[in-house]
Amino acid sequence: MTTGAAPATAAAAVERPTGSAPGPRRRLGVLVPSSNSNAESSILRMLAGEADVAAHFSRFRLPPDLGDRIDAGVLGDAPAMLADVEPDAIAFHGTSGSWTGFAGERELCAQLEVVVGAPATTATLAVRAALDALGLRRVGLVFPGPRPIAEQIAVQYAADGVAMPVISAPEVELANAEIARVGEDWIDALLRPAFQGDVDGVVCIGTNLRSAYRVSAFEAEFGVPVIDSATATLWQLLRLAGAARPIAGWGALLQA
Repeated sequence: MTTGAAPATAAAAVERPTGSAPGPRRRLGVLVPSSNSNAESSILRMLAGEADVAAHFSRFRLPPDLGDRIDAGVLGDAPAMLADVEPDAIAFHGTSGSWTGFAGERELCAQLEVVVGAPATTATLAVRAALDALGLRRVGLVFPGPRPIAEQIAVQYAADGVAMPVISAPEVELANAEIARVGEDWIDALLRPAFQGDVDGVVCIGTNLRSAYRVSAFEAEFGVPVIDSATATLWQLLRLAGAARPIAGWGALLQA
């Protein structure tokens, strides 16, 4: 019988990994309100042709009152669970800061950055950054929630240097799940009045409203940019993650 060195085990044959893994190189973390059914689907649609970017999601439950500010206590374990995938950037995919105030949104981002260890944004701050990027200072507002909340949004933006002379909000109050189910005709009817008057763009605030799918058509019709809050969230995430690039088919903001 011949003898020799013992064969190497499988574990010994595999060295500690180095280099880039196949598949997406950039990871985006997204915190989604539990009643939002648009966030994942719209982001995945927008990223369908971007093989080097992946989006990862974690859910939390919104407080019952629209006037409640979102902070780390509301988000619970959702940010920490996203931190486990080591995202390059993270976003709170909600717009409540549009009416509760930009300062609270910046505080939330600071809290998220501590927990996750990556740059953070919110849908509200992403919209505000998009307005600056496109040089828009007088915009029509589209909001699928109650008109009194829409008026609070206009006050917050006016204090931050952006006028909203036209507000389009529905006559009936819809629950968040209902907003996600409205049809294309309903969305179009909500968007159209926001282009009236002397505006240099339109903002759609409400990440569960599927207005992103109608942005290109309305931009072509009226000749001004349309900023959708769900689209703006992805746009800002890509910038923070060092993965900014033009993505066609979703309007001027993502195309730039």
